[in-house]
Amino acid sequence: MTEKEIPVTFWAEAVSTTMYLQNRCLTTAVTGKTPFEAFTGRKPGVKHLKVFSCICYTHVPSSLRQKFDDKAGKGVFVGYESCEKGYKVYDLKSEKIVLSRSVIFSEDKSWNWERNQMNTLPIPLNLEGDEVDGDNNEEQTDTT
Repeated sequence: MTEKEIPVTFWAEAVSTTMYLQNRCLTTAVTGKTPFEAFTGRKPGVKHLKVFSCICYTHVPSSLRQKFDDKAGKGVFVGYESCEKGYKVYDLKSEKIVLSRSVIFSEDKSWNWERNQMNTLPIPLNLEGDEVDGDNNEEQTDTT
């Protein structure tokens, strides 16, 4: 929370997210299983895990908007819902935490709480394990 300069009001959400993630990691208390797997009997999925406090966009249902209103709202990702499939998102417009399943994440962007504007992370994230395209300072030799 200090590194991302998140306000102290989100402390409870950070602790909840930490516990959610720890229950899906291996531990010495349960040999060869995660706590989630020991409790439910099934392996936890990890494809839905996202970067804490990244910028995201939630779908606004048609019943909650007018004809010319935005179809998506900008927010900050603050955690996972434990009993339902969904993400907790702090809606920047209404200043409330909403639960949504229809979310698009911009994991390379974060919110600057002091200036109320979006920041882009300087280092590109490499979540797929592919090589990141960038400038190499190493000289390449021609082997032909």
